[in-house]
Amino acid sequence: MRTPKLAVAAAAVLFALAGCGQASDSGTGSPAAATTTAPADPAAQIAAAGKKVDESSFKFSFETVGMKAEGVRHQPSQSMQMAMTGVSEGQEIKIEVVAIAQDVWTKMDLGIDPGDDPAMQGLAEGLGKWNKSTADEEDMPFAGAGAQTMGSGMTKGLADLKETAPGTFTGTVDITVNSDLDLTEDEATLKALGAKAKALPITFTLDSEGRFSSIVVEIPATGSVKAQKGTVKFFEYGDVPQPKAPPADQVA
Repeated sequence: MRTPKLAVAAAAVLFALAGCGQASDSGTGSPAAATTTAPADPAAQIAAAGKKVDESSFKFSFETVGMKAEGVRHQPSQSMQMAMTGVSEGQEIKIEVVAIAQDVWTKMDLGIDPGDDPAMQGLAEGLGKWNKSTADEEDMPFAGAGAQTMGSGMTKGLADLKETAPGTFTGTVDITVNSDLDLTEDEATLKALGAKAKALPITFTLDSEGRFSSIVVEIPATGSVKAQKGTVKFFEYGDVPQPKAPPADQVA
């Protein structure tokens, strides 16, 4: 999820969200305290929450020091749509992605003025249209990111989970084994963290149905790296629009 490779990050989230099976939605619900029927063990409650998210449609957002993204995951149709804005090497980059089953459409704005350079003009024009690809193409190694990302995939590498308030759980996450929650800014940040990357503070908040409402990962200051955090939010479960393929005349 590190932002200098925004195109890869966008598609990685995309494929992870798009292939979560055919189970039905678990209904609507607004963020609130977890229900008393949830398993008593904190680790079991978080694992159960991840499984519920696997089966759900919802809207989501990501925010890190260098990236913001919003989107929807429509579970019955195995589809999702996402818009991402970030900064890479000083340039603002905007990426839009639509995925329906194994078909993917991506559109990018690299934030670069092409000027009078024909090559740059062609690049800007090409990226400004929707480009179609598929999950099994060779240049998409992240296509097998897994059906459980944004759900069960986010429960890997957790330790010392405690319920600190109704529906709120704190603990640590090892982002070297849970790349779905690697919300560091770039590879340099991850490298600077060293052993700390194996136990970053994390907070889960569950809604009234025992599903994820928010996840916050805290990244401590290390050397030249400033303290930062990454936040993932889940909302409007069950009631989301089904993403549609871009019009044919807008596809390159």
